[in-house]
Amino acid sequence: MVDENALLRRIQSVRQFNRFYTQKIGVLHEGLLRSPFSLTEVRVLYELAHREKPVASELSRDLGLDPGYLSRILTSFKAKGLVDSKPSEQDGRQSDLWLTEQGSAAFAPLNERAGDEIGR
Repeated sequence: MVDENALLRRIQSVRQFNRFYTQKIGVLHEGLLRSPFSLTEVRVLYELAHREKPVASELSRDLGLDPGYLSRILTSFKAKGLVDSKPSEQDGRQSDLWLTEQGSAAFAPLNERAGDEIGR
């Protein structure tokens, strides 16, 4: 059994690392990777770029996002022409999602900048 002081030290260490790491990778800035997108939005774009026509419920589950929050993000992306959808052939209650050409063009520099920042 872990003693109370050892557990508190571990917790403090993890929290200290989290503060250091979030500052280093820039997630505290208004727009992640010098973009107009939040960390969550960039992650949704990433998933759409790397999955074969996922449905919103998969993204919500896998990313641990509230379905309503994800829906607002996707609605915003659709309005900006970044994402498109069509009813799923497997389940008509859901829609397959994908990045449009404009969405792929918006994601590409984010992906490159993320690699550059990690490389630095």
